[in-house]
Amino acid sequence: MITSVIGNVGFSTILLYTFNQYFVRIPSKFFEDILFKKQLYFPTTTFLLYSNDEYSEDFKNKIRTSITADFDIQLPDKAAEAMDEMKARKRIKEVIRVIIGKVKDGYLVLQHNIEYGFARNLWGASLVGLLGALLLVYVTKPLSSLNNIGLIFSAVYSVYLLFGFVVIRYFSRAYARKLIEEYYKISHEK
Repeated sequence: MITSVIGNVGFSTILLYTFNQYFVRIPSKFFEDILFKKQLYFPTTTFLLYSNDEYSEDFKNKIRTSITADFDIQLPDKAAEAMDEMKARKRIKEVIRVIIGKVKDGYLVLQHNIEYGFARNLWGASLVGLLGALLLVYVTKPLSSLNNIGLIFSAVYSVYLLFGFVVIRYFSRAYARKLIEEYYKISHEK
């Protein structure tokens, strides 16, 4: 009896994980790549550009000095960035990956990362939910309770699919600010 329950729980866990990976996370990451152009336009990259006004030039210079000291990586200066912004974006994107490793899971960074991941993955889950709701509408009698529920969920999922990028952008900016600010704090505590 107990082995049967453990086997069923284990199998259910594997199914849930596989479903999450292939039908929720992969479409969500694909959408993220389109929205932020493979992280080149993710707020963590954009905020560190001299052309962006999220942080002062003085703050960006201090961050860049810390990056050079911590990782021996030189980011393009203001003139080089102006001449080739795409090259600067690629370089900053690379540095952000290293910064993430240094900051790791600082409490607030982790919290904002979870919030962002939830908003992004909800988009992928909404795609699956919409398909399920449309299937429910298709297989039930018109104007029945289940048909109405299917219609309501179809509308809710459709709205998030169409406008969820606003929520995703909001949480991505909050995450980016916290990551950059915690890196600044860590690098200046030395």
